[in-house]
Amino acid sequence: MAQRKSSKAPYIVILLLGTAIAGLLLYIVPYRYQLNHTEVFRETDEALDNPLTGYAPNAELVEECEDSRLVYIGIPWSLWEPSEGNYNIEGIEELFHIQRWKEENKHAVLRFLCDIPGEAGHMDIPAWLYEETRDGSFYETSYGAGYSPDYSNAYFLERHGMALEALAEYFNEDDFLAYVELGSLGHWGEWHTNTDEGVPPLPDAQVCWEYVLDYSDNFHNARLLMRRNYVMAEDGGMGLFNDMTGSQADTQEWLEWIQDGGSFDTAGAALAYEPMPDFWKTAPSGGEFTSMYPMEEMLGERLVETLEMIRDTHMTFIGPKCPEGDLKDSTAAGAVREELGYRYYISQLETQYSFTDGTIQVRMTWENSGLAPIYWDWPATMYVYDIDDELLYWESIAIDLTELLPGETITTTTSIPFTDRFRQGFSIGVGITNPEEDDTIRLAMDVEFEDGIHRIYEYSGE
Repeated sequence: MAQRKSSKAPYIVILLLGTAIAGLLLYIVPYRYQLNHTEVFRETDEALDNPLTGYAPNAELVEECEDSRLVYIGIPWSLWEPSEGNYNIEGIEELFHIQRWKEENKHAVLRFLCDIPGEAGHMDIPAWLYEETRDGSFYETSYGAGYSPDYSNAYFLERHGMALEALAEYFNEDDFLAYVELGSLGHWGEWHTNTDEGVPPLPDAQVCWEYVLDYSDNFHNARLLMRRNYVMAEDGGMGLFNDMTGSQADTQEWLEWIQDGGSFDTAGAALAYEPMPDFWKTAPSGGEFTSMYPMEEMLGERLVETLEMIRDTHMTFIGPKCPEGDLKDSTAAGAVREELGYRYYISQLETQYSFTDGTIQVRMTWENSGLAPIYWDWPATMYVYDIDDELLYWESIAIDLTELLPGETITTTTSIPFTDRFRQGFSIGVGITNPEEDDTIRLAMDVEFEDGIHRIYEYSGE
């Protein structure tokens, strides 16, 4: 008896044929059009001058600030509230040229001050507040002369909270203010007094907490920093600032506090130092150069150790004491500036055609050769242009640059629809902007950079 032929044979042949065709297409299309490609980039050593990092000269000094992306605003309480409840917005805007710096896309470092050692007989708190309290101490020491208030005075503390609330309300209107160094207490707002020469110590730790809350409760857009790694800084995830940059002994002591903890004596309960060795990974490290040595010396014979201190402390900004005049244009000052903060670049780009959905997968490897990340999540975008340089497609890149730490990499994958227009040729650009899209980050790459966009890849077409 003749056996019946299987009806499945033709289907098997068709299936095998289809599989073979699909396999050929998966191979032929990408290679026919050279869509699978790998591009390797080398980091450039070019100066970048990026936002939110670098030198922060005194905002009063126009010429000194013209080449910086940050400015420093140190506001004495006497300037901010010359009469009770009347806040001097126009005065600080004029003195610190705030509108000009906003128009130039600069950002500010702020410190609120109650005691700036200087000339004898002066005060940095308002005269009306002195009349209401009169329980501080005038002093003349090796630091200079001035008036140290009684920071534990209940009325003083109440008015401080009101003054900080008003100041924050003004600065919270936009993102101009980037960093707030918690000042208020001690000489220069550095949370210490010259007790060796008779100036009363800081108030009890519980009172100090009240001052910290005046800042954390009111400043919402800026990153907060404390002079030392007090328990409040660790509790609030704050950054730290070192105003003795350039002094190896003082900087080493600062780093030991951060590593090991400790405490600081006050008029009552001591202020605890909490270990915070990795604080810079999520919050900024700032400060200024010390006055112990001439700037020429720190940028000259001491340059090597100066750079080591900046690297060891992972600094993002330095000011207001920083190179000025002709010195700021020196090679050494430029070398210091380029060490500060983040330095992002794309080290490799791979394109791979996906036959299943007709797209090109663009995989990019991101690196950071700087000392720290950026501390704001600025969005990155991919732009795709046709052969006539017309922008046809753009897509957000799934990367959080705040998480890209020095020495680490992040790989992103973004899809491009491979249309007939793109088959003739296309190019890829990458841009990083602030959320308002009026400021950009430049990558450390030797590629065309125009209007905030890096042209990193070009496909020439069939």
